Amino acid sequence: MDYALGDFLMFTPEVYLRLFERTNEALGVGLWGVVAVLVTIPVLLCRAPTLVRRLVAVAMAAGWGLTAALFMMRFYAPINWPVGPFAWVFALEAGLLMVVAARVPPARVRLVALAGGSALLLALSWVTVRETDTWQAIALPGVTPDMTAATTAVLLMAWPRRARWGLLVIPLLWCAFSALGHWAMGLWWPMAVPVTGLVFILMAALWPPPRSPSVE
Repeated sequence: MDYALGDFLMFTPEVYLRLFERTNEALGVGLWGVVAVLVTIPVLLCRAPTLVRRLVAVAMAAGWGLTAALFMMRFYAPINWPVGPFAWVFALEAGLLMVVAARVPPARVRLVALAGGSALLLALSWVTVRETDTWQAIALPGVTPDMTAATTAVLLMAWPRRARWGLLVIPLLWCAFSALGHWAMGLWWPMAVPVTGLVFILMAALWPPPRSPSVE
C-alpha cells in the first residue's frame, strides 16, 4: 500500500485551521492588547531612543512565550505531539530574546522599510482569514507560531549579526517543520507563511549589519 505524509496526521486541515479561531477566542479582549503592541513596535524602532528600543526584544520574547503557552501547548500539542517539545523550544527562544534585550539594542529603522515590512506581514496574517472566511482566524505575530517566527526574522535585521544568528536557529527549525505540515495537509495558501518565513530567515542571516546604535 502507498501512504502519503498526510495519512499519518491525527487531524484534518479543518481542525488545524480552527485552532486559530480558538486561540483568538481564548485571548478575548487580550487580543487587542496584542494588536496594540504590534502597532507600537514600528514606532519604537523608528523614533524611540536606544534604551526604549530595547523593549522591542522584550515584546518579541513575550510573544514567543504566549505562542508557546497558548496556541502550541493548549491547542496544537494535543493533536500533534511534536508540537509539545517545540513549545519548550519556543520558551527557550523567549529567554534568549530577553538576554538580547538586556545586552544589545536594535538600530533605528527607516520608516519606508518599516512600512514595507509591516504591509507584507499584515498580508501574511490574513492568509488564514482567506482560507476560513472569518476574520476571527487571523494569525497574529506573538500569538501564532508561523507569524511569530517570520516576524522575528524580519525584526532581527535591526540587530548586529553577532546577536542575530543564534536567534535564527529556532525560527528556522519551526518554519521547516511547519511548511512540511502544511504540505502534508494540502494547505497551500497557509503554507506560504512558513515558506516566506524561511526566506526572511535567509535574508536576516545575510543582511548587512546596521550602524551601531549610539546611546541617547
